[in-house]
Amino acid sequence: MTPDTLFIMQMSILLLAIGAVAGFLSGLLGVGGGIIFVPALYFCLRAIGVDDSFAMRVAVGTSLSLICVTGATSAFAHWRRGSVDTESLRRWVLPLVVSAVCGSLFAGVVNSHVLRIIFACVTVVISIYMFIMGAPKASSFCLVIPVRVQKAVMAGIALISSLIGVGGAIMSVPFMVLMGYPMQRAAGTGAALGLMIALPGSVTYMITGLFHLDELPPYSVGYVNLLGLAMIIPSSVLLAPFGVQASHSLPRDMLKRVFAVVLMIVSLRMFMTL
Repeated sequence: MTPDTLFIMQMSILLLAIGAVAGFLSGLLGVGGGIIFVPALYFCLRAIGVDDSFAMRVAVGTSLSLICVTGATSAFAHWRRGSVDTESLRRWVLPLVVSAVCGSLFAGVVNSHVLRIIFACVTVVISIYMFIMGAPKASSFCLVIPVRVQKAVMAGIALISSLIGVGGAIMSVPFMVLMGYPMQRAAGTGAALGLMIALPGSVTYMITGLFHLDELPPYSVGYVNLLGLAMIIPSSVLLAPFGVQASHSLPRDMLKRVFAVVLMIVSLRMFMTL
């Protein structure tokens, strides 16, 4: 058995499992797949011997590419229902795209330890938020935020998201709810925002990784692994409806808190790799 064949077999099994778990949890808890994809991909790549200097970048780049597919599907479904605020998207598109590209460029040159520290720190904050607050809820409260501040916040969300490989909905949706967006419209616009972050981010990861192809796992285009896309997307899409179905019969608030604890453990495990 050749090394490439062994790699494909090992990776395929692990990636199918990652996609299935991520899809089910996304449907069950309403969390974005990126927060699951990145640590799972990172530890998967390390387990099969991918150099630590590149494993995190491949995990993040591949996660953003996965979000391009899942985000486009979600955003289109929300758009058809009229729950995407296109005026806000036009207002925020430039800071989103520029920051996503800058974050991805930074990830391509910074030490991989720094990326893991950023991911672990952000996920600790997210896990605490999920444990205490749960899902954002619509409110009659409306905070008037100047456009410049809105753009700065969205730029910050895009920068962080491109560094840790998520769509940013867990940050952008509560912000929009705070501004008075109806929950459904905030969720729909958040899905579109994730696509606007993931697309330029993943393209940038592809380009910056082209200089290291000899050191990356097989079937990689830059820091995006095509085998990961091919295995994770089908299993994720297949299991997501089962997660949605289960969410109607299980206490979601309790499940979110359990997931927050698991996410905290993952973050601590990431810290231990430093």
